[in-house]
Amino acid sequence: MQIAREAGVAQSTVSRVLNGGSVAPETRRRVLEVVAKYDFQPSQAARSLVGARSGLIGVVIRDLTNPFYPVMVKAMESVLHERGLRLSLVTDVMSAEEGLALLRREGVDGVVFTSAVEGEPLAHRMVGHGIPVVLCHRTLEDFPADQVEADNPTAGELAAEHLLDLGHRRIAMVCGLAGASTAQQRGLAFRRRVGAADGVTLTEIDGAYDYATAYEAVRTLLVSAEPPTALFCHNDVMAYAALNAAAAAGVAVPGELSVVGCDDVPLSAWERIDLTTVRQPLERIAQVGVELLLDRLETPDLPHRHEVLPVEFVGRSTTAPPARS
Repeated sequence: MQIAREAGVAQSTVSRVLNGGSVAPETRRRVLEVVAKYDFQPSQAARSLVGARSGLIGVVIRDLTNPFYPVMVKAMESVLHERGLRLSLVTDVMSAEEGLALLRREGVDGVVFTSAVEGEPLAHRMVGHGIPVVLCHRTLEDFPADQVEADNPTAGELAAEHLLDLGHRRIAMVCGLAGASTAQQRGLAFRRRVGAADGVTLTEIDGAYDYATAYEAVRTLLVSAEPPTALFCHNDVMAYAALNAAAAAGVAVPGELSVVGCDDVPLSAWERIDLTTVRQPLERIAQVGVELLLDRLETPDLPHRHEVLPVEFVGRSTTAPPARS
């Protein structure tokens, strides 16, 4: 009552602010100022007594060591903070049962998945328990949830066109995790574009979106009888592995080997890396994912939405025309 009185609003308005409901920005600001003044921490138990939401959003990621995910998590946390909501982070090293138990125990209002793959057990379990889910960055066919992703087919096409325009004819692709929509979409588009060019050979190796896996695969490829003159890696982390594998093998980049990544995480622009890549709007993907979930919580009967955000080619110093023998 004291918060409502000092903010000059109804108690129901205070409840909507604390639970992420739709409130005018100026009203939200006044309420949050009073909340901050008294360091008010509404208990989940008190909320549940009046049928309110917990104000806690779960976020499931694959690997915090990949610099891609901290960028997304930070963007999500920023949106949630503005709404007076909190974030609970879960890595998918847990089993579906462990993840489900944790998220239900914490009483999350909904969950954003950033690393879903085909047959994703935890996402299906959450939906089965009536907990709203949004797929962010990855998508699943015929899955009953809102989804947001980058234009991955265009990413594959842009990478292929760049390498073909430079004159490369022995090209390899370091593929992402099997079952991930990003790897499937980028790979299919790249394969089609390269396959339509005359006199081009394409080799595909498995990198599994993992640095160590990609490093060993590229090292092996570079000592083959006819190594490629160019690589397209399905994400920037595997491109970093390719750069280091080339250095270890004494292969000059870009003089003997061109490398293209996909993501454009902040590290890729550092001078010592300066990676040619395809930029995804990482922060915007994360923001849209959270916004879709909050809209779903506010209006549960909305039709499911699927947002596809544009990508952009970023040319840097890891690509060049092939050396002529």
